[in-house]
Amino acid sequence: MVEIPERFESAINTITQEELRTRGITRQQFRERVEKRIINDQKNSPTIGAEAPDFELEILDAKGQRTGEHQKLSSYRGTPVGLVFGSYT
Repeated sequence: MVEIPERFESAINTITQEELRTRGITRQQFRERVEKRIINDQKNSPTIGAEAPDFELEILDAKGQRTGEHQKLSSYRGTPVGLVFGSYT
C-alpha cells in the first residue's frame, strides 16, 4: 500500500462516475493507477540538488522548424538553465 498525498486522495474520492465511465475504469482501477504513478515517481524522479541527466535536443529555428543542429544540456554546465516541458501543438 502506498501513502497517497491528500490532493490525489481527493481526486480519487471526487472523480465522477461519468469521468470513470469515459476512461473505462473503476474507482479502484483509478486508485491503482495513481498508486503506480506515485511509486514510479518515487523511484525515478531526480532529487532536489541532484545532477540533471544529460540529454540532447534538436535546435529549432524562429518558426519552430527543424535545423538539423543539436545541443546537449551538458554544454551549458555552470550556466543557469531553465527547462520548460510541454506540448505546444
